[in-house]
This record gives sequence, structure tokens and C-alpha cells, in this order.
Amino acid sequence: MSTINLLSPAKINLTLEILGVRPDGYHELRSIIQPIDFFDEVRIEAEEGGGITLESSGIEIPEGSDNLAWKAAEKYLGESGLPLSVKINIKKRIPPGSGLGGGSGNAAAVLVGLNKLTGALTEEKLLSIAGGIGADVSFFIRPQSAVAVGMGEKITLLRDFPIFYYLVLCPKLHISTEEIYKKWDELNPSPEENSLNASGPDIEERVSAFRDREKPPPLGNDLEEAAIKLYPEINSYKKILSSMGAKSVMMTGSGSSVYALFKKEDEAVDAYEYLKTSPTFKSILAGGIKGWHFVI
Repeated sequence: MSTINLLSPAKINLTLEILGVRPDGYHELRSIIQPIDFFDEVRIEAEEGGGITLESSGIEIPEGSDNLAWKAAEKYLGESGLPLSVKINIKKRIPPGSGLGGGSGNAAAVLVGLNKLTGALTEEKLLSIAGGIGADVSFFIRPQSAVAVGMGEKITLLRDFPIFYYLVLCPKLHISTEEIYKKWDELNPSPEENSLNASGPDIEERVSAFRDREKPPPLGNDLEEAAIKLYPEINSYKKILSSMGAKSVMMTGSGSSVYALFKKEDEAVDAYEYLKTSPTFKSILAGGIKGWHFVI
């Protein structure tokens, strides 16, 4: 039997733009994403045989074939043709439905972990498999600050990108991504198909603005309005962060989590110490990371 343990990080969407809607109804996205040091732990055991099993602890998640980590193992075995029995154990800390990418990160960890154990596939093949599992899975194959385009499958790593610090508030809300996109469609009934959002700066300008330490980071999330329409409490949590003096506050992904971004770690720590005991939401103090999956 071969075993590997990986830390599966969460992520923050610094920007999230909807560029258009494709003829098949899927949305073309563009997002600047930074992984953070808030982790699930994923243990993978593989031996000769057949079948997949998944167990979890911590936050409750599905443990069957509808879990993205299970789907990742299934697709890996199908593509590699290896006759393996795979057992996955996830210690879950990243709340599902929070916009932090926990499920996608777990799926990527399974792909990376199985490939570290077997060496059966190229990284390009892993990225191809990841793109067919779900949004953000491709990003987590190489969890470094990056621009993700399309349905999240086209990844451009960002070199020399600054590391930021975050106070993340996770409300006790499990938000359906599909529900948020449906609401966005209602609010934007006639988007131009496959057309770039011409109202904002191009991606090079936005990335450059994040690198400018003297200017506020140009955060943005096109899904935030739709999410707040459905869940007004998201705006209340944003106001909590702003009331503490945080200047850069935004929802990540399709929600429900909101974050305050800080350029100095001590400022994030001060805000966290004030809010960490709240009974109405989970507070997470985190920093951006540079690197690949951490093997533990």
C-alpha cells in the first residue's frame, strides 16, 4: 500500500469578472486568485484492486460519488488505466458553500496525490482532467497566485505577485453556486455572448495595480450583487469588516464568505483578535501562500 498526506488550501478571489455567457449557458470568467494558508488535510491510500472509498471528519460533507474528490479519483483511474483501490480521508476545515474553494482544492489534491504515488500522468493531463471536474480545480493543481479564465481551466501563474493577509468571515450560510449564477442572469438579461467586459481595466492593468504597494488593491466581484440580493446578510458582514476600518472588503467566489485584505500582517491580526469569538460567524486569519501542495 502507498500513502500520501497533503494540505489542501483555500483560495481568495481578488477579482471575479463575468466576461460573457456562452451559447451552452455557461459563463466565461476571469479571476485573479490567491491561495491562502487555511487547509483541509487529504490522505490518500492506494493499492492493487479496485474501487473508491471516501471518509471525512470535521465539517460534514458528502462521502459518495457526488463529492468532487471522489470524482477526481474516478477520473484519474479512468485516464491512467491503473487497477487501484483508492481510499480518501479528508479532515475538513474549509466550510462548504463558502466560496473558498475547499471542494475543488480537495479534488485537485487527490489528482496531485495519486500522481505523486504513481507518476502515471503528465501535469498537462492532470490539468485537462481537472478542467472537467469543476471550476477552480485546475487552479488548485498548482496553487499559486494566478489569473484563471474561461470556466477556471485556463491558468496563468503570476510571478512576483504580492502576498496579502486576510481576515475572512464565514457566515453560517451554505450557498449554491448555481443559484447565484441564476440570479446574475436575472440581473443581466442580455449579456453579449463571449464578449469581454469592456467597462473595467484590462487584466495587465489590474495585476499591475495589485503590485503597487502605494495604491489600494482593485478588488472586484461581479457575483456580489446577485449574492447580496439573495442573502442580504452578506452585506451586513461586509459592513462589520468596514466598521473596523478595513478599506479593502469583498466577497470571495460566489459567497458566502467575505474578507478584508491587509497589506500588513499585524493589521489582520488585530482585526482577527477583535472578531474571533463571535458566535454568528467563523473568523479565519490567513495569509497568501506561494508554492505547491504541501506534503505532510
